[in-house]
Amino acid sequence: MRCTSLLCRISASAALAVMLAIAPAVHAQQSIQLFLSAVDGEGKPVTDLKAEDVNILVDGAECKTTKFDAVDWPVKLTLMVDNGPVHNDALRQLRQALRLFIAELPTDMEVALVSIDPAPRFIYKPGADRVKMLSSIDLLIPDSGAPKFIDALAEAADRVNKDKADKNKEKGNYFPVFMMVGSAGVEGSSPRDYQIAKLFKQVVDNAITVHVVMQQSSSRSTDIGSGTNQIEVGLRLTQGTGGRYEAINAETRLSTLLPEYGKQIARSHQRQSHQYRITCQPTGGGTPRQISANTNRSGLSAALTLDGRIP
Repeated sequence: MRCTSLLCRISASAALAVMLAIAPAVHAQQSIQLFLSAVDGEGKPVTDLKAEDVNILVDGAECKTTKFDAVDWPVKLTLMVDNGPVHNDALRQLRQALRLFIAELPTDMEVALVSIDPAPRFIYKPGADRVKMLSSIDLLIPDSGAPKFIDALAEAADRVNKDKADKNKEKGNYFPVFMMVGSAGVEGSSPRDYQIAKLFKQVVDNAITVHVVMQQSSSRSTDIGSGTNQIEVGLRLTQGTGGRYEAINAETRLSTLLPEYGKQIARSHQRQSHQYRITCQPTGGGTPRQISANTNRSGLSAALTLDGRIP
């Protein structure tokens, strides 16, 4: 039965953009690597699919499966928080909102907590100890300097890139997610164009999903008209990775908004951490334009992606 989920079939226009990006690799190696995530009618991951249950089609022609592996890579989250002037007047609300956000995450998810003013620094290093994680929120100390929104993202992307490049492949077998609670105030980073380009390349190369909440306080005149750099970077990163971008004007919104993000990340974790990595050999010629999947298993909803990222 053909999978009818919108996630299962890449549209022609979207596929064209994606396939153009991987076309050189396809021509050089004559193979395509894909990730397939499948859930049943109750939304539970399907963990017993076999190669013979799935057919991959490239431009309508069979792409012969040469490798079919189940992968159980977890999501690892870097939570970056602006502890600068915009949030100083409502630090209690910010801390409570962060606790509500963490409460929505799977208890075994690895999380790192980073403050970004006056410079990015770990408040809680990557781990899954929920008690220590929650206690570390109280270590968010107000600062009057200019937060380093872009520097924090760049440093986090560098860490992921090093993990992915490590010879110990198991170290890099995870799906990275960045959650930035930022502000549209004065930005303390002074990146050069090549550094911005490097950040975007690392995010794409390593299948990082980026979510951003951007707050601007109308009571602070220095915030009006500022924040252009981080707003542009935040918008481009979220749009390019399928993440979520929200601009808010009041700290009170954080207590309801951050748990929404937490639930979304938890849903992504459930889908991303139970997938199949498929390598197939196209039988047609030319540059691939569309990829789709058939399955002989009924009642499935599937996501077929090139990098395993399911925001």
